[in-house]
Amino acid sequence: MKCFLHRSFPLFILSLLIILGGCAHYGDEKSIPAIIATSEAFKSFSGEYENTAYFKRYKPSSIAVLPFENLTGKSYSIDLASENPTDIVRRGMYNHVSSLPFTDLEIYQTEKRLKNAGLDDIQKVDDLIANNPKKLMSILGVDAVISGKVTHFDRIFLGIYSQVAVGGEVKMWDLKTGNLLWRAKQVSRAHAGGISLNPIGLITSTVAAVWNLRKSEMLGQTDALFREVVSTMDIPESVLAAQPPAPRVDFFAVLNSEKPYRAGDRIGFRIIGDPGSSAYVDLGDYKMGLEVRPVSPPVKQALQAEVLGAIKKNYKDTGHELTPELVAAVEKELVSREVYEGSYMVSPGEESYGLLAKAYLVNPAGAQTATIDAVHTVDIDSLPPGETTSLQSMSLDNKIKLQWAANLAADLSKYEVWSSPSPISGYALNAKSEKNEALIENVANFTRVYFKVRAIDKAANAGNFSPPVEAVPLPEPDLYGLPQPGPALGGEVNNKVLLVAEKNPYTVLADLFVTPGGVLYIEPGVKILFAADTALTIDGGDLLAYGIQDNPIYLGAKADGSSPGAWRGVFLEGAKRAVLRHVSIEKAETGLSIKNSAPTVTGLRITRSAQAGIYLKDNAKPNITCSYVTDNEGQGAVVVEGEGLSPVIRQSVFLNNNPFQVQSYTPFQLDFSDNYWGQPLPDAASFLGNVIWKPALSEAPLCTAK
Repeated sequence: MKCFLHRSFPLFILSLLIILGGCAHYGDEKSIPAIIATSEAFKSFSGEYENTAYFKRYKPSSIAVLPFENLTGKSYSIDLASENPTDIVRRGMYNHVSSLPFTDLEIYQTEKRLKNAGLDDIQKVDDLIANNPKKLMSILGVDAVISGKVTHFDRIFLGIYSQVAVGGEVKMWDLKTGNLLWRAKQVSRAHAGGISLNPIGLITSTVAAVWNLRKSEMLGQTDALFREVVSTMDIPESVLAAQPPAPRVDFFAVLNSEKPYRAGDRIGFRIIGDPGSSAYVDLGDYKMGLEVRPVSPPVKQALQAEVLGAIKKNYKDTGHELTPELVAAVEKELVSREVYEGSYMVSPGEESYGLLAKAYLVNPAGAQTATIDAVHTVDIDSLPPGETTSLQSMSLDNKIKLQWAANLAADLSKYEVWSSPSPISGYALNAKSEKNEALIENVANFTRVYFKVRAIDKAANAGNFSPPVEAVPLPEPDLYGLPQPGPALGGEVNNKVLLVAEKNPYTVLADLFVTPGGVLYIEPGVKILFAADTALTIDGGDLLAYGIQDNPIYLGAKADGSSPGAWRGVFLEGAKRAVLRHVSIEKAETGLSIKNSAPTVTGLRITRSAQAGIYLKDNAKPNITCSYVTDNEGQGAVVVEGEGLSPVIRQSVFLNNNPFQVQSYTPFQLDFSDNYWGQPLPDAASFLGNVIWKPALSEAPLCTAK
């Protein structure tokens, strides 16, 4: 009587067969169910199975393994987006079916034919099996199919141990009649990381770990599951015996397949099997006949030493004893096997995803064994996305919104936005986006920035950059479309105007008034010089002065070498909106006078005023932060009088102002705390009136540093 061994059985399966010493078993025709098992594994089969009466009379000649499905609503504890349980379990089934005496249809061919027929849903395929099996037969070109469900694919943690469970339910259907031929249901469980007691099991469990192959435990249990499941199939011994002895393949895997392979990368393959055979690998129908050769003796010895060393370490770490006899048995087994290795180098422009690697071992007699890598698929992508086009910018307040045409690459991963202060060089990565738009925040208004964008695919291939675009964030859109008067200024402003730095210096020859309906915008770097006895007065209009720290706005005297008081200053009298950011006011009579206005002021520098730095009158409600008020004479830094005042002045610096830092002529208590007065404890005599200046800052705040 002749034993049939699956051509794709790995070493640990074979070891069980050798240990048990079993061959085929025949069931009585009257027994229910009757089987002829293909391995001794049937003796330990604990699941459900059935060989139908029709299957006993009729055996298919060709077969395809359909896509598997998971139980409705089932969530598995192990599930990768690119390598899901249904794919892995289906490939495990295919590996065992391909060793049976049927002509099997390659998985990739099954996928292609189903897709071409519009059968992209498992339910549609099931409906054909039930209602029109001959149509499915015509589509696939086989006379039988195996359908399946994954019932278990889990790692359950039990204290310091974990249990691995893989379960499935499979059925074989005759496509000529729609009859059920055979079915089986089984769950294979084992403790993960356990210590094998035989040399072959030790080698196979260690190789996957040493070579850093993912899901080795799940793969092992998948193989064990279908070894047992296929053993229940009623295959006549005469058919099995007619097959020529085939070489043994113990192990096959694609190396380093976690990411797509790019141009210049090598796709590595390793096979462990019978020595003296020729070997090759197919990547689906994309690349076929890739040669795989035995490794050199030094490399084989190094691999053997690495595996043996890992086995010894595992035994030691888990507190087990590795006997000299077991070491000798492992070494003997390692020497008796051949390690085949090969690779394929990816060329520029190649792209193909989801390739199944299939290894073939052919002995000198011409007998062949084939097995696929059930866990790892191969993704090749050395084709970068196309150039990004139609890049446009939109100016927002301290922000830039970018939009571009969507890239249509099927494997698009993200976009990269690069920026630079100059149009040609100096670009650096600024942002990443999964959409064809990006919002670039925290960009100082009026700062010119250049952007370009490129697409990145899942393999990290980068497409060509878009042509650069210039962008300038603005506090209000379309600001540069406003009239730009100058450089001579004076009179009434009753519409929106913008002062730009390229017209510097501006000269105010007569009082400049911004009246209701008027808005005076000032961009960074603008320099305005005032003739004697002139001033800037915001009387019912708006003043929006947007300096930046490294490029402030300057308001000063026209005459060179002029003394403090050479011009009258800035007056906010009923200003509708007033924003002063990083504005420097120098040598005015009174630097900034505020009445019936609530300006927002930051980074203001008022120096060398003749009468006062800041004058607060009726209903003055400024919010002043991070500012400098220094070297002002007359009445000093700040003078307060009138009613309805509620100034907020914080985190600012007051230095060398004479005779007072603050003079208040209002009965209300004013809070000037949280400022720096030149020393941690300023002279109380420098504050006149009902003024609170404690607690004071012990040093100048960081926000005032240049």
